[in-house]
Amino acid sequence: MGVDQTINEVLAKWGHSGYRYYTNLTLAENGAETDDFLGMDKQAEITDQLLNDPDISVVHLSIGGNDVLGDWNVGFTTAQTDSLKQAVFQRLHQVITFILGVRPDVQVLWSGYMYPNFEEVIEDIAPLQTIHPFYGTWQDMGFPSFAQLNAILNDFSGLMEAYADTMDRVSFVNATGLMQHTFGQADPLGVAPGGSYPALEAPLPLGYVDYPSPKSSMRNYGLTRDCFHLSAGGYRDMVDHHARRFYHKYLMDDQYLLSSGTFDGTVTTAGTVSPALQLGAMGTEQHGLVLTFPTSTMTGALVGGASIFLRRTALTGNNPIGGTVEVKVKSGGFGGDFVVEAADITDVPDASATACRFGSTAGNGHWIRIDLPANLLPYVQQTEDTQFILSVPGAADGVVTFHDASDPEFAPVLNLRFADIVTDADDAPSIRFGTAFPNPTTGPIDLALPEGSTVLDVQVHDLTGRMVLQRTGDGRMLDLSGLPTGQYLLLVRTTTGRSMQRVVKW
Repeated sequence: MGVDQTINEVLAKWGHSGYRYYTNLTLAENGAETDDFLGMDKQAEITDQLLNDPDISVVHLSIGGNDVLGDWNVGFTTAQTDSLKQAVFQRLHQVITFILGVRPDVQVLWSGYMYPNFEEVIEDIAPLQTIHPFYGTWQDMGFPSFAQLNAILNDFSGLMEAYADTMDRVSFVNATGLMQHTFGQADPLGVAPGGSYPALEAPLPLGYVDYPSPKSSMRNYGLTRDCFHLSAGGYRDMVDHHARRFYHKYLMDDQYLLSSGTFDGTVTTAGTVSPALQLGAMGTEQHGLVLTFPTSTMTGALVGGASIFLRRTALTGNNPIGGTVEVKVKSGGFGGDFVVEAADITDVPDASATACRFGSTAGNGHWIRIDLPANLLPYVQQTEDTQFILSVPGAADGVVTFHDASDPEFAPVLNLRFADIVTDADDAPSIRFGTAFPNPTTGPIDLALPEGSTVLDVQVHDLTGRMVLQRTGDGRMLDLSGLPTGQYLLLVRTTTGRSMQRVVKW
């Protein structure tokens, strides 16, 4: 993934072109096992990178597979196999604990593995099987069948999934059968059990446990293929699935809101109204894409930055989207209500601006990100839901259709970054940072406020905007012990100003 630049490529496809993946030959070493990451050289490098780059927000961890392949054998008893899995798990836990000890604020994503393909790939070069680079690995394991090896991988993945469920700062997306799902088995499997199946048929997460990952998904070296490492396309599919289930929403800022669906659609200059989300023009008929976001559920009162994310599903004609998009905003709804109607296209907005477009318009399934200019932000308010109309002035003979709100993983997103909030006095100091200690916490926290400040009230919101705890009156102590583990927004109103801080509850 590091050599292929897969993560950078996929993040850009999902609209997160502002994020970059970093690795080096110490952090990413072919053949490394979990105990290597408990050694001084790798831990020193991990420490150096995490402490010297505070912008690092996620550690993408891909280790553990070589431990199983290097140590397991089909002759193992159940007890021996369980002992091996537990040993690898414990070393992984030590590595993760070390990472979080250096930087408790980062998220660790353990990426897991897809099914390998030893037998078909190696038998494909018969009678020269023994010269294959992975023949010795397969032999040392006792020539396991697909079902035997996949069962071990699924058991270990289940162990990691249960572990991640108990750890607020650890994530895992289980999809061992993903290559079967995305590639399909177009040609009959070259060894038992034979047969074929189309792409997108294998069920996720486990696919068909008696089949390998398709040979076409494994890295091709010309004379032969890898048995374990995926092709560039395979890794793209893998990271794309991780983006869908983890990265896309995690890399949002302080809060994200999904569009309403009910009050989204398209209105054209000819007065045509459609529930489809379309941007561009056909001939002289310009398409305005209408999106409504529930900003009345925002957890912050002052927006310091915002972006709209849209996922392309179809293109008719030429791609009309260039580097900019025209954006009109209305606090409340165009035309006096939120219903998408013909009059919306001519209604006067609260503000309009030309916004920069980032991300990708290259294909279906790609996302664009539209960063809203500063003059639009004052109209994104807690007091009202907010409606936008996007357009591409001058576009001709080309319309892009975007995914609607029917699937939350692909729905339009409004990503919000909140500004420092000071409302009680114009010159009151902002106390946004350093309000709550310790952070992360197991429950109790201290509110460290400027001298002379008196607490008026405290609110705790989850990341969907729901208030889960409220307290009025003065007091520098707050107890989150009754809340589930997770991330929360802490809003504190004092006699000298207001503050907001993200807090992690273990």
